[in-house]
Amino acid sequence: MVIAAASIIGFAGIPLYFDYSRRLLVRVASIGPIPTFINRLQRYGIPKNDAECMKDLKTLDVDFKEQVSFSEPLGCKVEYGVRLARAGNISISNAPLLTCRMATELAEFEQGKLQSTAKRILGSEIKRINHIGTYNCRSMRQYKGIISQHGYANAIDVSGFVLKDGRAISVAKDWKGNGKKARFLKAVASSACQAFRVSVSPDGDANHWNHLHWDMGIYRSCR
Repeated sequence: MVIAAASIIGFAGIPLYFDYSRRLLVRVASIGPIPTFINRLQRYGIPKNDAECMKDLKTLDVDFKEQVSFSEPLGCKVEYGVRLARAGNISISNAPLLTCRMATELAEFEQGKLQSTAKRILGSEIKRINHIGTYNCRSMRQYKGIISQHGYANAIDVSGFVLKDGRAISVAKDWKGNGKKARFLKAVASSACQAFRVSVSPDGDANHWNHLHWDMGIYRSCR
């Protein structure tokens, strides 16, 4: 049973798609030692956060402060974390705590896709990303006992954007619309599937009705 669980979500840092195995994972995740085993895989299987990553992050157009590594009794652990205040021309509300790797991916996403998508669809650049959380030491909502990527500061929940021309875009209010704001949000969610290992939109499940979840965990999922 443990081997089966490992093959569902990935092994040794190699991400596997798990959307088709979601129901099976729900069933096995609460059995005996499986959550503990999966949490160990997560700690060792997420992309490397190390001194080399920090060196790479410093070459990008970002503002950040390095954070001291720490862990909590539940098993949450943050290594080579940063407070990311800006990525390119975009400020990030409340300078969230993120892993070095997640901060790097977010900065590269801003440069490679996010701004160009905003200009193409909305005719304006983004000046701020709003979010409702990064680090949170808790289990995944669907899988009791398995630590969320938020427990490693390896995820961000984006609630909206503010454009340079002053317009605000809200996932909660605009996702289901028919206008340019809805088109922009759906295009961003789709592009995020290539930039991050996990991209979940309001279409994914009811828990994500008001935000876009992006993370750099050990499996791949695009919903």
